[in-house]
This record gives sequence, structure tokens and C-alpha cells, in this order.
Amino acid sequence: MITGASRGIGRSIALHFAQEGAFFIVHYGKRRNEAEAVVQQITQNGGNARAIGANLSTLDGILDLFVALDYIIQERISDNLFDILVNNAGIGQVINLEDTTEGSFDEVMQINVKAPLFVTQQALPRLQDGGSIINISSCVTRVASPSVFTYSMTKGAIDTFTHLLAKQLGTRNITVNAIQPDIINTEMNAGTLQNEEGQKYAAVLQSLTDGGSRTM
Repeated sequence: MITGASRGIGRSIALHFAQEGAFFIVHYGKRRNEAEAVVQQITQNGGNARAIGANLSTLDGILDLFVALDYIIQERISDNLFDILVNNAGIGQVINLEDTTEGSFDEVMQINVKAPLFVTQQALPRLQDGGSIINISSCVTRVASPSVFTYSMTKGAIDTFTHLLAKQLGTRNITVNAIQPDIINTEMNAGTLQNEEGQKYAAVLQSLTDGGSRTM
């Protein structure tokens, strides 16, 4: 299952998994048409995927996601177990400390921190021993970038979350990794990369982070 797979990095992961022959769930929050388009592209190329919409900002929404997931998996096999969870869903936020509000803080924390925690909590009884959890972090955890203050905090939390999970799940042979990409030219970063200042910022950030994604 890939959360936030209707566009951007999540969509690319989904298309790659399809090439490897995996059956998987394309989760989306609000972009149903985009998610269905991903599924259609996969099925037209001989792959197999299903889309599920759920609001991951609340525990009720996460529970709804797993009710739908259980139903889809049980249609295919006799249980509700799966092999790989990708915690990709997230929102970007270009706000410095001085302009951060309680509302903006809560918004980014709910999707970028709360959702991966409770999605993983619900996934653990369903995740096969020997499976894998992949958390999408960011290069901003390796540099000081005040313009994305709270966003950077959320990705630091994801890195810590990854370390804790890896320690806890080692006895089940479940691998847990976080990927820390540089600024990727996706829809979420379109506003940053479409102007000269944003492009300069991306270039500086890339130079400070050794110019490449990392996996931990």
C-alpha cells in the first residue's frame, strides 16, 4: 500500500511497483480522478492496482482506509496480510517560524506525522513477517532551512520514527527505511521551482545535501 499515490513521488513509486509485478493499493486523499488515472495506466500496461480514498488527518479516516483495504485483499486471498507499506502522503508548507499559526502547524503535523504513525499502527498486524516499511522523509532534515520550519520538523520526526520502528520490528525481519530526497520536480514543488529564486534555493539546498537522495 502506498499512501498519497495519486501524484508526485507516490505516483512514481506506484508505477515502478507495477513494473515489478506487484498488486498494490493506490491511496488518495482528495484527488480521486488522478488516483484512478494511475490505476488505469497500470492496468492498461498489464498491472494490477486498486484505488482507495481516505482522509488521513483523523484516526477515523485511517480506520476507514483499513476497512477498505481488508475487503480488497480478502477478495484476492483468504486473509488480509500484505508485504509493503509506503508512508508517502504528505503536504509541503513554506512558512517561517514568525508566520506559523496553530492552524498551519496542526495541518502539517496531522498529515506528515500523525498519519504515518497511525497508518503504521494499523498496518503492523496485517504486515507479513519479512515485509518492508518505507517512509518518505526529506533532505531538509540535513540542513537548516527556516523557510520550511514546521515541515522540516515533521520530516525529522519521520527519521526518528524510522529508527524506532527498525528497532522494534527487527525480530519480525521487517525492514524499515526512510528515503530523504532532494527537491524533486513534482506538483507539490511546482510553486518553488517555477521561479528563479526557487530554482536558486533548490540548487543551494542540493549542494548542501551532497546532491542526492539518501536512504537510512
